Amino acid sequence: MRKTLVAVVALTGLLTAACGGNGGSSASGSASGSGSSSSADPLRILLITPLSSSVLGANATTSVNAAKAAIATINKNGGVLGHPVQLDVEDDAGQVTTAVTKLTTALNSSDKPAIVMQADSSTQAAALLPLTTQNKIVSFNQSPTADSSDPTKMPYNFDLSPSTANYAAAFCPEMKKEGAKTFGILHGDSAFADSETDEVAKQCQAKGLTLVGNEKFALTALDVTPQLSALKSKNPDVLMVSSFGAPSGYVLQGRDRLGWDVPIIGDNAFMVSPVVNTPPPTGQLGTSLENKVKALVFASTAYSKDQPQAVTDMIKDMKAIGPIPAPLIVAYSYDAMILAAEGAKAAGTTTDGTKIAKAIEGLQAGGPKTAIFPAYHFSTKSHAANIDPTAFAFVKPTKVVDGQFGAPGS
Repeated sequence: MRKTLVAVVALTGLLTAACGGNGGSSASGSASGSGSSSSADPLRILLITPLSSSVLGANATTSVNAAKAAIATINKNGGVLGHPVQLDVEDDAGQVTTAVTKLTTALNSSDKPAIVMQADSSTQAAALLPLTTQNKIVSFNQSPTADSSDPTKMPYNFDLSPSTANYAAAFCPEMKKEGAKTFGILHGDSAFADSETDEVAKQCQAKGLTLVGNEKFALTALDVTPQLSALKSKNPDVLMVSSFGAPSGYVLQGRDRLGWDVPIIGDNAFMVSPVVNTPPPTGQLGTSLENKVKALVFASTAYSKDQPQAVTDMIKDMKAIGPIPAPLIVAYSYDAMILAAEGAKAAGTTTDGTKIAKAIEGLQAGGPKTAIFPAYHFSTKSHAANIDPTAFAFVKPTKVVDGQFGAPGS
């Protein structure tokens, strides 16, 4: 986990027994609430995600169930051009070679997908996107790569996660709101974190803040105290952190070990780390380690009684399929299904990737009823999500309830 987040997104998986974890799962017909009487030329969508990964399994299940929820609604309302939407799920177990093998098999089958949703890391995306591009298959990607949003290089791909520039634009005002004049950066050694923190450094310095230190740690590190110590010696007013999983906990432990009370502003990968949003004994939520900590999330993942109806409907439909154990930050696949269906309708085809890609470029921002973000701003010049800054929020860590932070019961 987007990024992986998650970025971000990074990702944390949850899969029901109905999806299996052994390779293929279909969500069409009665499984997705099909209301279409025709099975000819369905809109075939392939979702590749690390269901059996011990680290990313919860994210993956959330992604699968989000996709199923969207497809159920689409098919209930007549499908696409009178045809059902068919979802096939493949588990890559978080392995690049497995992802490539399964995509290649699907592309060579008689039921070749028209749409591929890649719900894994940017490493997998970098390996899969050349294949979808070569085969003129529309793809949606939640973990952007250096070229994934460039239509001159990847004309069939559309990034769902905000670009690193989008994220950075949200961090700088938040730092100033904290009264910061100087800032430090601590991040894991990944392509996304490198890109995101470079953008934060560039944009925040352009807005008058001073970067006093930028430290990186290996993703396999079990202690980040040395990097924190180096940053502490520079005395920043605030520390921006990009990390996912156990290292997020090591950051909080290291800050405490040093007796340092610098405010931490994490990215969304940091926030979806189980160690951050889970109480002891497995996590650190509610302990003194999380004093002066907040992190970036999507506004749709921060509960509000006045939240858009599309968000409320998505959560209701996902809960009808199963629990939502991971934050909705990893539920991009819901929006991908909506965008794919609307693109196919506008293109007048469920099989022609070139026409569907062009139609998605022309969709009016905010027209399709997406939920994770209210609007995607794709164009002929950019296939980045180009998210508006108002689609972000910074919140304190809380328990995740129905995929949201700060929800009743958290």
